Amino acid sequence: MGRPPNPEARAALLHQAAAYVLQHGLNGLSLRPLAAALGVSARLLLYHFSSKEHLVTEVLAVVASQQQTLLGSLGAETDPLARFDALWAGLTSPEFMPFLRSLFEVELRAMDGDGAYRQFARGTMQAWLGLVTAHLAVPTPAAANFVLAALTGLLLDRFSTRDDERTQLAFEALRDALHTGGFL
Repeated sequence: MGRPPNPEARAALLHQAAAYVLQHGLNGLSLRPLAAALGVSARLLLYHFSSKEHLVTEVLAVVASQQQTLLGSLGAETDPLARFDALWAGLTSPEFMPFLRSLFEVELRAMDGDGAYRQFARGTMQAWLGLVTAHLAVPTPAAANFVLAALTGLLLDRFSTRDDERTQLAFEALRDALHTGGFL
């Protein structure tokens, strides 16, 4: 009978794997290169996590938790326009880009029908809807969905084209329309 897994070693590997995924993304993730980057064997990763799929599921949970912590620190201002501007500034910061990349990768895999990724995407979207709802003067589900869709589109556009100026102007137009419409 083998030794039981060491919870501290497992937790450390999990957090290192999450950092790796945030830096390198999920696309093409393979156990051998991940293990090599962590300074362990692929066999040790399987010992602690039983499968690559289980490891990825747990990594995504860590990434989601870290993302929620970062999102929770955005937009503490009391003025609705300033709060919305602070939210956008945080979402477009270089520190947040790895989280967006992982989220967009998960959404693409969920679109391909992967149930584990779909479940993660649903949970993440619920958290984002909560964040957006907290920034609205009229916090209806429809308004939150609309604003989240607009922000998501702008973020995807910004990070894929690197056209910061154009997407900044589009964000300002969105913010002004939401303010004029009484949503902010």
